[in-house]
Amino acid sequence: MVDQRSAAGTDGTRARAPGRWPLAAIVAAVFMLMLDATIVTVAVPAMRRDLHAGLGELQWVMNAYTMAMAASQLTAGALADRWGRRRCFLAGVALFALASLACGLAPTAGTLIAARAVQGVAGALMFATTLALIAQCYTGQARGVAFGVRGTAAGLAVVLGPVVGGALVSGLGWRWVFLVNVPAGAVTLVMGARSLPREESSHERRRIDLIGPILLAVSLSLLVFGLVRGDDRGWGSFETAFVLGASAVCLAAFLVVEGRRAEPMLDLSLFRQRAFSGTQIGSFTVQASVFALLIYVSLWFQDQLGFSALKTGLCFLPLVVPILFAGPVAGAVMDRLPKGPLVSGSLALLGLAILLMHGLAPGSSWTHLVPGMVLAGLACGIVLPTLGGLAVDVADRSRLGMASGVNNTVMQVGSAVGIAAYGAVLSRHPVFADGLDALFAAAAAVAFCGAATTLPLLARKRV
Repeated sequence: MVDQRSAAGTDGTRARAPGRWPLAAIVAAVFMLMLDATIVTVAVPAMRRDLHAGLGELQWVMNAYTMAMAASQLTAGALADRWGRRRCFLAGVALFALASLACGLAPTAGTLIAARAVQGVAGALMFATTLALIAQCYTGQARGVAFGVRGTAAGLAVVLGPVVGGALVSGLGWRWVFLVNVPAGAVTLVMGARSLPREESSHERRRIDLIGPILLAVSLSLLVFGLVRGDDRGWGSFETAFVLGASAVCLAAFLVVEGRRAEPMLDLSLFRQRAFSGTQIGSFTVQASVFALLIYVSLWFQDQLGFSALKTGLCFLPLVVPILFAGPVAGAVMDRLPKGPLVSGSLALLGLAILLMHGLAPGSSWTHLVPGMVLAGLACGIVLPTLGGLAVDVADRSRLGMASGVNNTVMQVGSAVGIAAYGAVLSRHPVFADGLDALFAAAAAVAFCGAATTLPLLARKRV
């Protein structure tokens, strides 16, 4: 017998379709979060002069945000399953706006770093619930389109971050790269409060798993710290080995604890599903290949070719425009296609796109990258919404937030691993263009490995 409560309100009347406003609130939050991940890069010189900060402190201004978000993703997703996704999402938006205000008013670099860490935690509360909220609000083709729009917004924000940041720093000052989030957060909060569903599946009150989240947060923080510092201290140094070893120990302890708990923060049985494991590998691959390259391509544009921040952002348009077109189209048709070949084929196309960028020389123009960027944009536009849909489709409804949190954590770690590894490769080449060319070969190899690995894991998956 069909449960009529799914189609009717509590008063017996038929519930209204969610419409576009829930997606508008979700997309606004995702765009704000992803924009904040890259917008800061162009503001670093102005921060350094104003706050009298050292280069190391400024690096932590950027890393604190990513580290806090990566370490909090899974915890946020599991808490959302227990306390309500709508409640966690709105709390995250409000906290993010307040933390952004603190960043914009920060008198010292230390204060700014602390506020950025709070931003990351708030961002985890928002980001970990977005996939689950889409799955909760939309079904069928509408869900596929929603995933496509969300993925497009994320990609657009990442690429436009330097453009928007350059315009704000030039016109209003570096503090406005943070202060702009205050009105944006207020608008997002109002839209979410008015449109997101209030009724969610109820769960029994369970004991909160405190040890697991702490071990996971420490493990991921040490991992990112070790990767960031490894290039400076040396990958073979005692400090780097100790930090990465401690990260591995904490991760092993986390897995042991979660495997023995009756109500774990992470249900390890999720990874027994081949499709879930394949989805995480695919998400890691996208971030560790093309998106990890963007910071070094941006450095080549600005430091080697002498482009301004605004011009650099415009040069990324050949990448972002195809994402804008391919994302919604892929989201609309992905339910009709087998997921294994779709994901694997997109990753193989991504590897080919990065290979097209290979062959860079010291005298090359930025247009050398255009064919590869266009093809990479098409590949990302297809694979991102497909992976987003798979991330929550493989889990039952009570674990949507957990599955979403795992996927977002993997994406953050993939980005951090890629950036750190590529930085180590680049540092070994005295000529920047030669080093960047080596990065293209390495990133293409990552994409091809992801394609080969995901195909057998997702071969039988059809939503």
